[in-house]
Amino acid sequence: MKILIYLDSESYNHPPILMAKIIAQATDAVLHVYIVIPKGGHEENGQAVAEQVKVDLDGLSPKIVLLTGPQSEIIKDAFHKEEYHLIITNADRKRRFRKSVEVDPLFIKQSTISLLLTEKTKPKLEKILLCTGCKENDYSLITQAAGFARDLDASITLTHVFPGAVPTMYTGLDQIEETVEEILQTDTPFAQYLRRGAEILTEFGIHSEVKIRRGIPIEEIVRETQEINYDLVVIGFSKVKDGLKEMFLGNLAVKVIDQIALPVLIIGERDLLNETTVS
Repeated sequence: MKILIYLDSESYNHPPILMAKIIAQATDAVLHVYIVIPKGGHEENGQAVAEQVKVDLDGLSPKIVLLTGPQSEIIKDAFHKEEYHLIITNADRKRRFRKSVEVDPLFIKQSTISLLLTEKTKPKLEKILLCTGCKENDYSLITQAAGFARDLDASITLTHVFPGAVPTMYTGLDQIEETVEEILQTDTPFAQYLRRGAEILTEFGIHSEVKIRRGIPIEEIVRETQEINYDLVVIGFSKVKDGLKEMFLGNLAVKVIDQIALPVLIIGERDLLNETTVS
């Protein structure tokens, strides 16, 4: 796997480097670090960041490059020059994603390369929340997440949120959770999808569980992360391209990034671990 770590020269953000180190040690990934000097920035600051990166990634032989120029052009150039599998950058929620918003069309809405936005990164990734939209006959999200979790020796909670109000037969979340096994035995498309998803996780040797929630997807995902101590949230890129649908449905990936104070991995179409997917 080839990883691009994107940093700003004017402040050293440790979470992306820590996350890259965890992943590289588990997968033998190749690390490239782009330190971008923005307009009005100082090269000496970039040099200081580069020296700190060398210390923090000692033994992993990262390729470190200092660059100047418009962020969007630098990232576009990176996409064309190298076949990266993962981009890691920091999520600065205190400044409302000032950096991410500037490169939003290239980072969040591109659907090829997986994107990992870091915040409050822990020394080890042990518990992953995988949010699936149950796309019929498309198990690439689950397969890639499974391979990623296997290499990190992490467990996965496979979660699906039904939009809408909780039906009267389920008066509380606990009762919904208690009927997961019963629901999964039905012949509905989503039940078939989740059963196959659970089978894929088992095939990869992942310790896993399936959860079903009802409500507004982003609210239920946030609630789940507040109730359980996860280390990473994994979702897929939105493939909704129709203008009206995208406007009304919104981009779940952007909402998750904006509202969840955890590292978020958005898995793209390019095979994250460069393996054959399970169908």
